[in-house]
Amino acid sequence: MKPRIVKAQIEDMEAILQLQYAAYQSEALIHGDFTIQPLKQTLDELIAEYHKGVILKATLDREIIGSVRAYAEVDTVYIGKLMVHPDHQGKGLGKRLLKTIEGKIHRQRFELFTSCKSDRNLHIYEKSGYVRFREETDEAGIRFVYLEKRYDDNSNIAMGINFGIMAGVLIGILTGNIGLWLPIGLCLGIAVGSTYGQIINKPKK
Repeated sequence: MKPRIVKAQIEDMEAILQLQYAAYQSEALIHGDFTIQPLKQTLDELIAEYHKGVILKATLDREIIGSVRAYAEVDTVYIGKLMVHPDHQGKGLGKRLLKTIEGKIHRQRFELFTSCKSDRNLHIYEKSGYVRFREETDEAGIRFVYLEKRYDDNSNIAMGINFGIMAGVLIGILTGNIGLWLPIGLCLGIAVGSTYGQIINKPKK
């Protein structure tokens, strides 16, 4: 059975906090520090994050086995606490959670961070299109890598052009008139890419 990803409710916060304590044990082991922020967060602090943005949950047989949260400021969505229960890691759920949260708040830029020692997290983020842009060390001496993903009108138009060309060639082959359908497909692709760019970049509460 495939886990179901939906928006978490206020009554889910306690279970998500317990999941967080379980999921971040591996991070604590990597750094030899069990006082890292995810293991110290309180329920009240988590509820404050719930009211600030969006928190998703992944459920399997009514059990919450994964979660991720995000909030928006100006043109950037800040994503945090992408986590999967240790018993369910390595099955692609982290990537599904990341993709789903990206679709919940539309902005031109997404940002997240992880420890420089978290090879699994870095692999997921970079495979999902995120690019490193800076590193910082906190007061405890843990070094974090910050990554970003950007969407812009040019990339959307390029995507639309590719879609239009493929559609034009396909219809042209089927109808025997590529000369007619290729330019029609190109124009259609530009229109689709531009429209998609306006939709995805539109601020959304």
